[in-house]
Amino acid sequence: MLTPVRLVEVSLFVGERDLEAVTATLMRERALHVEALEGEHWSPAPRWTEAAEAYRALEARLAGVHAALGLSGAAPSDVEPRPGHDKVELETAAMRLEGRVASWRDAMNAAEADVSEYDGARRQLELLAPLAAPVEDLRHLQHLHLTIGTLPDENVERVAAALFQVSFMLLPLERRGGRTLVAVAAARDDAHVLDRALRSAFFEPLELPPRVTGLPPKALATVNAELERAHAHVTELTATRDALAEEVGGDVRAALARARRDLELCEALRRVPFREGIYVLAGWMPESRVGEVTDRVRAAAEQPVVVEALPPARGRRSVPSLIHNPPWLRPFAVLVDTFGLPGYEELNPTLIATIVFLFTYGMMFGDLGHGALLALGGLALRRATPFGTVAAAAGATATVFGALYGVAFGHPVMEPLWLQPLHAIFPLLMAAVGAGVVILNIGFALNLIATWRTGDRPAFWLGASGVLGLAFYWALLGGGLAAFSGVIPVPLWLALVAPLALATALREPLIERAHGHRASFGDHAVTGFFELFESVISNLSNTLSFIRLGAFAVAHEGLSAMVLQYGLAPGGWAVLVIGTLLIVGFEGLIVGIQALRLQYYEFFGRFFQGRGRPFRPLAFTGGSDAPSPVRP
Repeated sequence: MLTPVRLVEVSLFVGERDLEAVTATLMRERALHVEALEGEHWSPAPRWTEAAEAYRALEARLAGVHAALGLSGAAPSDVEPRPGHDKVELETAAMRLEGRVASWRDAMNAAEADVSEYDGARRQLELLAPLAAPVEDLRHLQHLHLTIGTLPDENVERVAAALFQVSFMLLPLERRGGRTLVAVAAARDDAHVLDRALRSAFFEPLELPPRVTGLPPKALATVNAELERAHAHVTELTATRDALAEEVGGDVRAALARARRDLELCEALRRVPFREGIYVLAGWMPESRVGEVTDRVRAAAEQPVVVEALPPARGRRSVPSLIHNPPWLRPFAVLVDTFGLPGYEELNPTLIATIVFLFTYGMMFGDLGHGALLALGGLALRRATPFGTVAAAAGATATVFGALYGVAFGHPVMEPLWLQPLHAIFPLLMAAVGAGVVILNIGFALNLIATWRTGDRPAFWLGASGVLGLAFYWALLGGGLAAFSGVIPVPLWLALVAPLALATALREPLIERAHGHRASFGDHAVTGFFELFESVISNLSNTLSFIRLGAFAVAHEGLSAMVLQYGLAPGGWAVLVIGTLLIVGFEGLIVGIQALRLQYYEFFGRFFQGRGRPFRPLAFTGGSDAPSPVRP
């Protein structure tokens, strides 16, 4: 829980006969993070790329049948994927199922086309109602070119102005929805001029089906009847589809699931390198699972499978990170994930980050009433988002601090178990700085543990957050406070700080020499001065940054008291309700951002980089194996 799961570099050498079974077993186990094997003599087999393309086409065909029948979800397949043998069987199944669906699909497409055509004709005839002329007569004028359609309202006048060089008639019939129905006519010899002017004005012509005849009211009645018959045909065909789905739906789901499973296996196999008939699956696996997975792989194979497992070399940066948090802590992983994933050799800070976040949030937002409301809101949202659980825990911590402050909704309701912010501002601010000192020193301690684990002794002793950094921090702050209060003489303090300051200024060349590299102290004189200056400023600023814990607590109580005062006045219920919602929602969000800022910049900056890459095991994405979690 406090470190990423220990991994080993695994290579499985498999014969061609067992490749499918072994790879499928690994995908079900979800234990191998595959890495590309480096070597000029190893390369993937082209036949699996061809097989993947073939299964992709089969999957698309079966998915088309699945969608046409309105089926939901592919049935999980417990059958062993066999991409080397399933192709002919699935092609036969696809052809049979497509044949069963093809005639129905053609009939449904034609029926839906009729519905679309008659529905469009109905809308057009409703627009043509002002014309007292048979529809067929409008199609066969001998001397005039007549077109009917709609124009944007603002373009009607523009069309009339554009047709000044020809004789024309433009008759606006009706306005609806920003467009005007117009009938425009010109001599047949000028038809090209008319059409060009209309196109430039975004003209949309109305084209009626050839079967529509008669006056618009009569034609509309005919179209409505045809539209009703077309809808009835669609309903009948839908019932036919449901019956067909009931008959062949199981076969479609099973074939689609098998095609998808075979496609996923082919996609994995196309990246497996081979040489002289031997394939190698290489990557990273949890150390605790090597024996178990090896036994299952060998049980699935007919021939011997050679398995090599080696621990990663110290300091290797390409190792993925498999983070395993207990279920109760997983919702809080978002506090770390938004910053970055722990590297393989880093500590997993989820637990300590959760404690620091909740402590800082509770101290800034301490209130019995507001904390309880925030906790209830978080509980209501916990199923929708992991932030719901975080908000509920933050609200609970704010309630605890509310008891320490003795305040509810900004009003003292009990004797404070510790202090009341508005009446003890200076002690609260000093306590906030003290809390910051503790948190920063926890960061120092975590960095010492992490660097010792990695074997980087120069960073352990001389790093900015190593022993030298910790000693310089306490010489500055602790020694400075002791000298200021008269506990130790100032010259003694300066005598303690001076050698640590010099070592801090020369940190870079010292570390380089500790690593066996040549480094000139003179070349680092200028950069060392700025390194020292930056170290002094950052130590002071990081510590004083935690003063906001007390400042926000004081501001929260003052704002809450003001809302309560106005809200309890006659007619002030709206101020009370809206103000309380703003405090819990808006101010609660601001406090959360401030707590994260302290964690990311001040705390994580001491020991955590978050540059890891996730452990992504070879796995099936669909079917019965999909829910299987990655186990350490």
